[in-house]
Amino acid sequence: MIENIIFDMGGVLIDFDPHRTMRSVFSQQDALLAEQVLFHSGLWNNLDLGTVRFPELARAACEQLPERMHAPLTALLNRWWAKEMPPLPQMELFVRRVKANGYKTYLCSNTSADIYDYFDAIPALGLMDGILASCDVGVIKPDPRLYEALYSKFSLQPQTCFFIDDMPRNIEGAARTGMTGHCFADKDIAALEKAMREKGIRI
Repeated sequence: MIENIIFDMGGVLIDFDPHRTMRSVFSQQDALLAEQVLFHSGLWNNLDLGTVRFPELARAACEQLPERMHAPLTALLNRWWAKEMPPLPQMELFVRRVKANGYKTYLCSNTSADIYDYFDAIPALGLMDGILASCDVGVIKPDPRLYEALYSKFSLQPQTCFFIDDMPRNIEGAARTGMTGHCFADKDIAALEKAMREKGIRI
């Protein structure tokens, strides 16, 4: 029986669309270049692993990019948490409904240590019964060790948990540890509710 609802953060509780964000600052060509350096070279993973913060990330990215991109990219990364990842209001209400139906709620997210600086800016985080950030563990989803760390930290059994994430590979990784879930990539709350009801979850 499901007793715990586990939430990802980016793309679930907050808006996270790097593709759109890059195109709001750079030309199409430069946006593709910035995405390649930040998200396809492993640099962004270092944030989530907790080995760097945004200033170090900006410097490392600028070393691989043309000088014309240095200032706008650095400015963008400096405001990333404050401006580029607003909370999704409908999800705060959704988490409140989940809790009103008697379920425990937890966060399991690939995220940098900046989460603690902006905690109060994301209302849904204040509704969580527990939080596990990848930066504190040094592993990122879909590595099974992150899910195992979640179970261990909060004394959870995977079969009692339902996981909501926007990345199919993360749902698949969770399934390999015994936790069922739903991919929320389409932001379709009706589909999410249907998937939860099929698992016997009251929503």
